[in-house]
Amino acid sequence: MALPEKIGRYKIKSELGRSGMAVVYHAYDPRFEREVAIKVLPREMLHDPQFRSRFEREIKFLAGLEHPVIVPVYDVGDEDGQPYFVMRYMTGGSLSAWIAKGTFSLQDTARIIEKIAQGLAYAHNKGIVHRDLKPDNILFDANNEPFISDFGVAKLTEASAGSTVRGVAGTPAYMSPEQAQGADIDIRSDIYSLGVVVYQMLSGQVPFKADTQREISIKHAVEPIPNILNICSDLPVEIDVLIKTVLAKDRDKRYATAVDLAKALNLIAFGHEGNIALSTALGGSRRWMGALVAGIILFVALAGFALLRSQFSLAERPTTTPSFSAVPTLVTVTVPPPLETATLEVTAPVFAPFCSENLIVPTPFVRETNYSCFKKRPYTALIIPDDATFEVIDPKGQGSCISEATSNGRRVLSCSGPSFLVFDLKVCVPPIIENSDLNKCSQGDTFDSSNQCCIAAPPQGAGCNIFVIKLKGC
Repeated sequence: MALPEKIGRYKIKSELGRSGMAVVYHAYDPRFEREVAIKVLPREMLHDPQFRSRFEREIKFLAGLEHPVIVPVYDVGDEDGQPYFVMRYMTGGSLSAWIAKGTFSLQDTARIIEKIAQGLAYAHNKGIVHRDLKPDNILFDANNEPFISDFGVAKLTEASAGSTVRGVAGTPAYMSPEQAQGADIDIRSDIYSLGVVVYQMLSGQVPFKADTQREISIKHAVEPIPNILNICSDLPVEIDVLIKTVLAKDRDKRYATAVDLAKALNLIAFGHEGNIALSTALGGSRRWMGALVAGIILFVALAGFALLRSQFSLAERPTTTPSFSAVPTLVTVTVPPPLETATLEVTAPVFAPFCSENLIVPTPFVRETNYSCFKKRPYTALIIPDDATFEVIDPKGQGSCISEATSNGRRVLSCSGPSFLVFDLKVCVPPIIENSDLNKCSQGDTFDSSNQCCIAAPPQGAGCNIFVIKLKGC
């Protein structure tokens, strides 16, 4: 098949790989002058709604996952009805390629699994089961840092071991017994797969091999786990216990979380569990972190107000120094007569100058990425800054926009309405005030740090972009 010259603005350089539902290209982004990887649904798959649905689900999953150990998504788009998304180009190769060069030491295995476990725990906290965790889907960047990729067969579930999804998908050599049998699965299925990866990193081979994929699945379901010490006799005996635990047929006997597995491996490799916890997965801690940040901001604002008030000082009132008698135990205090009047001297605060009338406040970017039709209803996707607010301006109330995902400082919106509807979308970026700037302007004004002057807070219409949305017909 001929290599395309371009997809969107991206110049295609080579084909990196091809699977049953997608093609991955190495490409160049001229706008940001960087190498990228583009995953595209092949045109021959476009007629199959199931494949397209899986592909679009992966786009949505990845765009909503923000973690240092998950391959970041840069862009999404649609080229003549062919959906694609753009990811970071991982120059370090895959874990499977590394394993092909030789086995890993126990310590290196623990270091890599510690990072992968935290990214996996984050996805689990978001309610996502990967379902195809394997060395091919663990990639490395130029600094040899590992990343999880390919959520193409992932499914949403509740973020708990008791909630499940059903369906056979994935790679048999890394499937849990329940996944291979098409039974309900939960996050412990991913933990089983991660255990197979650990086994392979240390021994250079997967625990079960057979001539057919079905035979491999059966072995995972019924055969005892091979003793890894028979292959690698120099490993500590505790490793075999760890492997037997993580690859237990009964999922209730496995490690409850990926972080638990990483801690157990660290304990064997280094003598301690390492400096990791489930909260480092960035998932469950966001609510209280948000509350903490809000509390800090409120505290700073109150402190700034108190500081402003401290600039108003009372004039000194006359006082008389107490005189002490020769007897140490007696104290004579001369009290001054009461003042008939008291005078307050007010020191006015010094504020920054007011901005000139011709000040131009930058407006946030808004960019449409693709159009689509679903059940004869038009949709368009837009990208706006992650910190921007948005408001649909449609007097008839027919248009709507919702936030789908955020990634790398950008938010993806999905807007819809009747065919050929035209309506406005107001996108605004609120001003950011540093703590040191809280007292530089009078009450009701806002300090503009870029111009070092005060503006009305908020200036009418400043920092906002009115974008016209024109929906197509379906």
